[in-house]
Amino acid sequence: MTVATEQTWHWHVDVGADRRVLALSGEIDMSGVDRLDDLLHETIAQAGTVEIDLAGLTFIDSTVLSILVGAHHHAADRGVDLTLLNATGQVRRILDLTGIMQLFGRGADPPPTAV
Repeated sequence: MTVATEQTWHWHVDVGADRRVLALSGEIDMSGVDRLDDLLHETIAQAGTVEIDLAGLTFIDSTVLSILVGAHHHAADRGVDLTLLNATGQVRRILDLTGIMQLFGRGADPPPTAV
C-alpha cells in the first residue's frame, strides 16, 4: 500500500493483481488537482480496474470535476474500468448535480433512498 499526504487531502492506493483502489480523503481544490491528475493517470496505467473511493472526501471544487472527467476519458481510451464509490455529502451532491456520477455508469453507487 502506498500512502501520501497533501496539504488538505490524503490518499492511499490498495494494490491487487489487476485492480487498484484509490482512496481519497479531506478537501481537494485547485491547489491539489495537478497531483490528483498525476495520481489518477499513474493508477489507471497500472491496472485494468480502478475504483476511486470517495468515502473520506469532504469537499471538491469544479477543478476536481474536470480532472475526474478527464480521468474517465483516459481510462476509457485504455480499456480500464474506472468507477467512483462511496461519495457522500457535498461531494455526492455536486457529482449528482453535474451528471458525473452518471458518467461513471454502472460502478457508481446508487443515490440514497428517501426514508
